[in-house]
Amino acid sequence: MAESIRTHRLGLFGHPVKHSQSPKIHQGFAAQFGIELDYELMDVTAAELPEAFALWISQAQGCNITVPHKTNIMPLLDHYTEKAHLAQAVNTVFWREGQLWGDNTDGDGLIMDLKTKGMLLQGARVLIIGAGGATQGIIPSLLEQGVDEIQIINRNQQKAEKLAAQFDRCSNFEVATDAPFDLIIHATSMGHQGLCPDLDPSWFDQNSMAYDLSYGAAAQPFLFAAQETGACVVYDGLGMLYGQAALAFNIWFAKKPEITLT
Repeated sequence: MAESIRTHRLGLFGHPVKHSQSPKIHQGFAAQFGIELDYELMDVTAAELPEAFALWISQAQGCNITVPHKTNIMPLLDHYTEKAHLAQAVNTVFWREGQLWGDNTDGDGLIMDLKTKGMLLQGARVLIIGAGGATQGIIPSLLEQGVDEIQIINRNQQKAEKLAAQFDRCSNFEVATDAPFDLIIHATSMGHQGLCPDLDPSWFDQNSMAYDLSYGAAAQPFLFAAQETGACVVYDGLGMLYGQAALAFNIWFAKKPEITLT
């Protein structure tokens, strides 16, 4: 079990994972505290996940989970936190008293980054583009911050309605809006194909922030379009990536690393 491990073995399960910055991020965190870390990347399919995970985790401190396994991992765990339950997704696995737990730090990682960028969430109007697992993972944390409302727009309107019905202060986006949004979040995977959803100028004003949950090249189509359409400032999700990783690191080691984006 994890308690008997002398070396700190961590890793990431996903498909694909070779592009991941997680090893670099966690090695950097570990260096702040003189912790020796072995962080591995495990590229496995959904069919391979149960056997590969069971074999690997028995000799590890814990792990991160990324797409497409954030939901697939849940039946393989003994327990999960309330945040993971609300998100119906797990991105961090850890041992507690000999049992495997799952947590979701994505939403709180987003909040950490938004606050560093000066976003005031209390009373804010939020539009989220996309109704998949990424959106479900961040809604609970946004609501905790006291946003006034969250509207969800999605190509499949029924999916948006179903997701919105799970939370207070959430609704399916109506085409007509009487006021711009304070925060517009892009949560689809379109940017990985170089694409961007249609944006309406009425969503933006001189105070609107646009934020893509992706980072790097995948975020550029949306961020460029949002800036052209009227957003005041635009950001990719690199800060969220570091934020959720810092929260996961704290779960494993009870230490809060300093974040320096590189």
